[in-house]
Amino acid sequence: MIEQKKINLKIAILQTVICALIVGCGTLGKIGYERDFPVSKKKLEVAIDSLYSQHPEYKIPDKWKAFDGWAKSGYGFLESRIFYFKSSPEEMYYVTFIGDSVMLADPNKIGIGLRAIYNGDANGKWLLGNDLDSKEKDRIDKRFDNEIISKLEQYTNTKASK
Repeated sequence: MIEQKKINLKIAILQTVICALIVGCGTLGKIGYERDFPVSKKKLEVAIDSLYSQHPEYKIPDKWKAFDGWAKSGYGFLESRIFYFKSSPEEMYYVTFIGDSVMLADPNKIGIGLRAIYNGDANGKWLLGNDLDSKEKDRIDKRFDNEIISKLEQYTNTKASK
């Protein structure tokens, strides 16, 4: 009897976690295309670290650090990076690694996706894909490709695919 209650409790917890992940992962959506790199997650992380090191202008400036509240908003479970752009239009891009634990451990492929942008909104509101028109999405997607993806391709010595 006690053993059955333990099993039922474990099933209930598992169902709750799965439901939370399904709902939580799907709420951000994406802007543009997922970019897949033919490298491990670790190698892409090293490339991102190199980008920040060689181009510190892409790091979040102090004046906007308060708007990096993703963990407080319930998205702390996502492995993410933020890229800042000072030149007009000044904005930040919230980018996450794509996939579950098995996909993130794949030594031959890792995906990243642009999930939201922040453009200096006084209320601290990050914009999601459904907040943007197609022209703005295209502009953001091209900027991401030209300024971030192209550098990551150089650092990984690979070509990302969409």
